[in-house]
Amino acid sequence: MKTALILGGAGFIGSHIAERFHNEGWKVVVIDGMNPRTSARGENVRALQGISFIQRTVETVPNLDEFLSAADIIIDTMAWTAHRLALYEPEFDHALNQASHLHIATALAKYPAKRLVFLSSRGVYGNFTGGEITEETPLLPEDIQGVHKLAAESYYRIYAKLYKYAVVSLRFGNCFGERMPTRGEDIGLIGGFVRDALEGRAIEIFGTHRTRPVVYVQDVVEYVWRIAVDARLDEPFAAFNVNGQNIPIHTIAQQIVDSCGVGELTVKPLPHEIQTIDIGSTPVNCDKIKAFTGFVPSNDWTDAMKRTVDYFRNNL
Repeated sequence: MKTALILGGAGFIGSHIAERFHNEGWKVVVIDGMNPRTSARGENVRALQGISFIQRTVETVPNLDEFLSAADIIIDTMAWTAHRLALYEPEFDHALNQASHLHIATALAKYPAKRLVFLSSRGVYGNFTGGEITEETPLLPEDIQGVHKLAAESYYRIYAKLYKYAVVSLRFGNCFGERMPTRGEDIGLIGGFVRDALEGRAIEIFGTHRTRPVVYVQDVVEYVWRIAVDARLDEPFAAFNVNGQNIPIHTIAQQIVDSCGVGELTVKPLPHEIQTIDIGSTPVNCDKIKAFTGFVPSNDWTDAMKRTVDYFRNNL
């Protein structure tokens, strides 16, 4: 039986990935520090019978070498996704979005030929103003999270080449779906919109012509699964853009209002704080990953958004 080691596997995206590997018949080991400021929840993985769950940060796992040695694939989903709050708490963001990944990147020195998938961010490109963003676009992040995600990518790229293991980095933007955070001040674009609609507040849209790359969580999982089991990816480092749709923010908000059955939209000027870290509206090209995996996400989010709204209704 093959083994998947899921770092951050009790979180929003990580738990869906753990569930997929479990359902495919793999042995699954989840390591998660269960930081209350992340999306990690015990109930996210409690139903997965037979998985091994280590509730510690990766830096404090005493037998980490054993788990790395036994893993056929390592999926690094560790993250803090509060872009705005990271501006004011860069040390906390550094710990979760940079230092934890450096720990794994160097720990893999003993294990050449290991394979790891890292969940990165569209934010590593920053506010690129060319025709479209490809994997060859210059990396110039505009916010603290993007800086730390890029640093983590760089650690993996350098150490994978040095120690002869393989890393695939998946760069994606706004991800939505069941198990995403429902509480807290900064829960992401879609989460904030859904919560505002359900709690009777107007959804505030800053500007009228901004777009965002948006992807459903199960589409991310499908890409992770296909890349993880594909033996062709054995080079030290490869990066792929992952995206469901490049879609206007006001369209996203209207879809959420339609799914919730309540809510209204209001347009406001873009605040200075948001403008400072805004990534712009340049579309993201995902032809590379679609061609490699043969998977093309659906453009119909009706059911996916309904499931997401139902999750919020049950967990607010």
